[in-house]
Amino acid sequence: MIARLEASFRQVRQFSADASHELRTPLTVIKGEAELALRRPRPAEDYRQVLESTLEEIDRMTQIVDELLFLSRADLGEVAIESLPVRLDALVEDIQRQAAVLGQEHGVQVTVGTVEPAVVQGDELRLRELLLNLVDNAVKYSRPGGKVEIALVREGTTARLSVTDQGIGIAPEELGRIFDRFYRTDAARAHAKKGTGLGLSICKWIAEAHHGRIEAQSTMGQGSKFTVVLPVVHD
Repeated sequence: MIARLEASFRQVRQFSADASHELRTPLTVIKGEAELALRRPRPAEDYRQVLESTLEEIDRMTQIVDELLFLSRADLGEVAIESLPVRLDALVEDIQRQAAVLGQEHGVQVTVGTVEPAVVQGDELRLRELLLNLVDNAVKYSRPGGKVEIALVREGTTARLSVTDQGIGIAPEELGRIFDRFYRTDAARAHAKKGTGLGLSICKWIAEAHHGRIEAQSTMGQGSKFTVVLPVVHD
């Protein structure tokens, strides 16, 4: 019990340090650009660029705070989860249309592979958020010209919903930590600087709230595959 308590305290300290770091970074950018802009009179266009950059950083901080609040409420059991039949195959087809547009913006093709009928008991909005987070990550960490595939198969009493990309990949020693809050690999930070490191933590919570789990497989330089395993409603 003492060992578990010590581990919990270490996690809280690490979480606080990581949260402070992630929020301090955009604040430092905002402060530095504002100070630079005020050093001497500048053309209106320069001030406009500073304001646009400030808004981008504020949006990033807002996203971090929103996701932190969600996870805090989830830890306290204050996030309501509906328990209704959800057709995962229909959800996949619906999200693919949105994901195709997202992929076009990054030069990445989003396709649908095998999709088998599967109904789970749960919250459609939360499951939609989970899948969109995984697809967004897959597109974000892909290279231009790459491909992302969404698939859904039935295996006995479970549905396996997967998102596969041909992106930068994750090192074996880092796979065990990618669901930790604020954890981002060095390769991920270099490839996409605007992530919060909270998306996969939210995905993990949503999967577990539906009595399921999320798995990750990856090869550096070749891509990653995230699979959500959920119990299906009996036929």
